Amino acid sequence: MFDADFFSGDFLATLQEFSRDQGDAGYHGDASLRVEIVTLTGDRLDTLQLTAVETGARLSTRDDRLAFVPYGQIAYIDVSALQDHRIAGFRLSSD
Repeated sequence: MFDADFFSGDFLATLQEFSRDQGDAGYHGDASLRVEIVTLTGDRLDTLQLTAVETGARLSTRDDRLAFVPYGQIAYIDVSALQDHRIAGFRLSSD
């Protein structure tokens, strides 16, 4: 069961360590992380910011939603490193 204490101490330290490890694995600097809160009903909330309060988590998501999820409705948290697949530069051929 998740609670406010879960999101403060060890979870935060683990995210920071994961980000550094991904940075050491070839990403530039600390890796950008994707944190998805997955609810018991299967909703995946791609989270930009999370605030832990006494009764649940307040989220702002990448698709501009604000949500409140009671801790009892959180099934799990999915954390992954974001990879930037864009081409580093752009060229326009001129003949």
